[in-house]
Amino acid sequence: MADTAVVDSDPAADNGDPDNGGPGTLVIKERAIERVAVAAALTVPAVVRTTGGMSRLTGRELPRADVSMGEHSVSINLYVSLAWPSTISDVAASVHSEVARVLDTIVGLPLHRLNVVVAATSAGRAVEHRVSVADTRTPPRPRPPTASPAALFVALVLAVALLGVAFVAGREFLISRETIVGAPWIRNAVDWIAELHWATWMIPAAAGAVVVGLILVAIGLKPRTKTHTGASTPTSSTPMVWLRPTDVARLCSDHAGDVPGAASARTTVTKKRVTIDVQLVGEADETAMTESVREAVSPTLAVLADTRKTRIRLQQARS
Repeated sequence: MADTAVVDSDPAADNGDPDNGGPGTLVIKERAIERVAVAAALTVPAVVRTTGGMSRLTGRELPRADVSMGEHSVSINLYVSLAWPSTISDVAASVHSEVARVLDTIVGLPLHRLNVVVAATSAGRAVEHRVSVADTRTPPRPRPPTASPAALFVALVLAVALLGVAFVAGREFLISRETIVGAPWIRNAVDWIAELHWATWMIPAAAGAVVVGLILVAIGLKPRTKTHTGASTPTSSTPMVWLRPTDVARLCSDHAGDVPGAASARTTVTKKRVTIDVQLVGEADETAMTESVREAVSPTLAVLADTRKTRIRLQQARS
């Protein structure tokens, strides 16, 4: 299931032997850094979003970011559109401060260099609107990434069926024009249906049609399943980066496996609960060990926008 993730972490096995596995790694793509930087820049009142027209067709919407990732830091060229009039130096300083703070808080990567490029300007009303509205309204919560709709498979089947109907209709047209020779399928099918009379098999056929229709309605109305959970900052409840359940489980297993006395950790993440199974080395105070594991994973779980219950289970490692 897309909403359940199970990840193991075994610090003792991370000794360079590829056969023993290890706690795994968390890879952050440049695309994710770009979206985080753009979202952080938009929190600055003077920065406005420019979309539509040729910018949408060419993919040059503003703000946009070009990211270069190093081993321990990141450099960004950030192209923005500012409301007119604005003091560019002040806005650039605010953008730099906000982007650096968000990258360090959410992503955990320090900002090595940020080049702010003013690529466009907009009407001055945008600043007044953003400033006045920001104090009186809560910004809309962005939609989380979701899986493909349940009706996708049905839509594909219907599309293929319509292509088949188009083929049959074209064949009937060519036969009527005597372009090709063959038995007309549609006319023969209509004649067969016209000759039908009441039969007992029609009752289960009608019931089956009703059931299939209800199933299709339910599939069409079924909401798309969430595939990620949002991560927020202490100053904003609006998610700025999204994590898969697998990523959350990997982080929790990694932190829980680093607790002294833990041989390995296994984390299961569902929509409502995070379950951490810890294998212990030797005798240990279970109460103190539980609190240590809870404290180790709490920073990771604290930034999640969706609250989940945490359950910690301790077991003695097999010798």
